[in-house]
Amino acid sequence: MRISTGFQFDTYTNNIQKAQSAYFKVQKQISTGRQFESANEDPISAHLAMNSRQLKMRFEQYDKNLRNAKDYLGNSEQALGEISDLLNQASVFAIQGASSALDPSAAQSLADQVDALQEKLIRLGNKQGSQGQYIFAGQKSNTKPFTEIGTTLQFNGDDLPILSEVRSNEYIRVNGQGMDVAIANVYNELEALKSNLQSQDIIKLSDESVANLKTLREQVTGMRSNMGARLQNVQQLATENTRRIDDLTAEISGFEEVDITEAYVRYQQAENAYSAALQVASQGMGLSLMDFMR
Repeated sequence: MRISTGFQFDTYTNNIQKAQSAYFKVQKQISTGRQFESANEDPISAHLAMNSRQLKMRFEQYDKNLRNAKDYLGNSEQALGEISDLLNQASVFAIQGASSALDPSAAQSLADQVDALQEKLIRLGNKQGSQGQYIFAGQKSNTKPFTEIGTTLQFNGDDLPILSEVRSNEYIRVNGQGMDVAIANVYNELEALKSNLQSQDIIKLSDESVANLKTLREQVTGMRSNMGARLQNVQQLATENTRRIDDLTAEISGFEEVDITEAYVRYQQAENAYSAALQVASQGMGLSLMDFMR
């Protein structure tokens, strides 16, 4: 059986084109740093990369939600800590006021300090987060929640939950519950303390103010502990979420980006194969008619 010159030429041409295509492909990968530029070059890797990228986007949204949760919970926990300290100060004033040796001027001085504590309480109740939201206003986060009217504290927000999705169909409440009542109770007790100090009612100071302030401090401490536990959980979720995002980033990189060291090895191999194909074709096409008749 004789091999025609046309068939031989086609064979050499196909071999050269294949070697050239492989050579140019790896050359392009090295220059761009990417495995492919269009999905049809590597449909499987492109599909896997797309799935990983979509999943990464979901986790990035969870990460945003977790940052929002940390903002609410962190600010709430801090504010409750300051309210607890405020109640400690008020308790000291109540104990001092219950002393029979206290004169009217000193009693009024303590009452003035309690008045300052009420002002601080209102500032804490109107505490804002990093986005300017009022953390104790519920879903009315753009409304300043507490306003002092005479000797009463008016609440302008609501107690509705603000939920953040931290995993697929997993939500946590990021704002406190019952904060309006808790802060109003503290304000009212401070108002009663102030009145008892001004009237130098030793019995009410010792029997009511001291006990009531202690009870409120315990309640606030419990709320703060709850906030702290939720904050710790959110921080753990954030750590896990960051690790998952890093893993997905690595997956996408593995599907789309080129390992430069490995690519240079393939580049050298492709270059050698291309040169060899050209050399074989050059030698083959130089054969004489007698070579084919042997």
